Amino acid sequence: MLETGIELEQSVADNKPEQKPVVSSDPESFYRVSQEDMDVPSKFSPVHEPSKKPSIPPRTQKPRTRRSTDDIDSMQNEPDNRALKRDYDDTKQELRIALRENKELATELRDLKKQHAHLKETMRTQGDSKSFKDQILSERRRFYEYVNMLEDHIAHLKLQLEKTKLHMDQLTFQTREANEEKASYESKLQNLQKQNNRLNEDLTECRDDILRLQPPSQIPDSKIADEYINVYQQIASWVDDEAEDACSMDIQLASLFADKDAPELLKSILDNDLVRVTKRYPDAEPLLLRYIIQWHIHRCILDDTVYLFGLDEHNEIILRSIARAMEDLEPKRDFLTIQRWRSETLQALAKVDGFQTEQNRQASTVSKELWSALIYLLPEIAAQENGWKRLHETITMPAVRLATNMRFSTSVYRIISHLPRSCSSSGHGDNHIIYHPDIQRYSMIDIATQKVLRQDSVLKVAEDGRIGEHVMVVQPLLLRMQKDSAAGVALCKPTVAVKLDEPMAKRIKGVGKMAGWASSWFGGEAPEAGKT
Repeated sequence: MLETGIELEQSVADNKPEQKPVVSSDPESFYRVSQEDMDVPSKFSPVHEPSKKPSIPPRTQKPRTRRSTDDIDSMQNEPDNRALKRDYDDTKQELRIALRENKELATELRDLKKQHAHLKETMRTQGDSKSFKDQILSERRRFYEYVNMLEDHIAHLKLQLEKTKLHMDQLTFQTREANEEKASYESKLQNLQKQNNRLNEDLTECRDDILRLQPPSQIPDSKIADEYINVYQQIASWVDDEAEDACSMDIQLASLFADKDAPELLKSILDNDLVRVTKRYPDAEPLLLRYIIQWHIHRCILDDTVYLFGLDEHNEIILRSIARAMEDLEPKRDFLTIQRWRSETLQALAKVDGFQTEQNRQASTVSKELWSALIYLLPEIAAQENGWKRLHETITMPAVRLATNMRFSTSVYRIISHLPRSCSSSGHGDNHIIYHPDIQRYSMIDIATQKVLRQDSVLKVAEDGRIGEHVMVVQPLLLRMQKDSAAGVALCKPTVAVKLDEPMAKRIKGVGKMAGWASSWFGGEAPEAGKT
């Protein structure tokens, strides 16, 4: 009977249809295996004799979490390299856990098969009791169900393993692409940084070029004019203070050309005409002193022939030669370029050690020469202690500063100490004749009365417009020369001492009172009495 039962079991087992592992369509069904399905019988106890082999304790399934397919798809689209690496590590950890569980299930299956073989052997030795056979069949049925469940689970794990490997390959590919893109961006960043550095260098060089091409800072014409006026105001102030009580100047002038000890400076400035005019008009002596001082200052310091006051003759020759040679260079240098070079060069020379000392020494020489000439005309000032120093500080040094600023500028300034030829209404001109329209062009002082002529001054005007003739230039004309024109822009009008043909008439209020003499001054016959 026992053998018949065993054969029956074998036939049932052989005829049982092969069960294929069921793969769930839900990727997370593997993680939702119930505890009841995971229970393994602790031991298979036959009816007649319990099994002595210790049962395998049921495996406690640890709860595990699994990312959904939507989460995985969203992670695949993340460009961030760190998120990809984190998902890669999580997936790798889950794979290790699944492999470990697979290994444990395989071990349990092997133990169950051993138990099955042991049960078969036990059944073979226990006899053919019907109740024992039913128990064996029941236990076998449960065993096969559990084995099928394990096989299905193993198949599901294999499928998840393949999916995990595929996901890992995708993550690896995305990581590689992200690294390559990162390396590309880093390379582009380095190139951009190099370009930025080159552009910064070019920008710095362009700024330097712009600064080099910019003209040096210029002193405005208004400042030059103010300094010019200040110099001649200082001359007038010094003359008013020193020549106020002069009483022997006419005597000195009378013997100037006969006296061998007279200063050559005075002989080179004055002539017989000036001496005669001054002798005829004693009140004109201050004007003559102003003329002597301005003439000497102009010749020694402010004249166009002085390249830069204080510069030695050797360096002056070199600088003039360079300026002339620059005109022949290729490409051609225009006038402004040469003037800029001249201005910068002179400013640099002025900062050389010893230049200021040499300039002050030459200025002191000019002051002493002028002082010696003035002492001859004004012997009473010779008693002043260090009198030449006041002349030096109030007149010579302001003139030196004016000349230096004029040379530092790229503009060309010219001081004209003689009057241009005036033209009468008939078109004929004479250097010494003054015409009525010249009052608008010059500042005029009547040498007889020391009064300033104005446009409304009552003067006798000849038919050709003549009102007198000029004697001396007390304050020269200051011009700023224009680049493409021989004429210049007048910054300061000249001041001229003139000798009128007829003395100025006094102003009389009222038109009726003027009628009796106006025509005799301005030409025409006198009106009859009572007519206007």
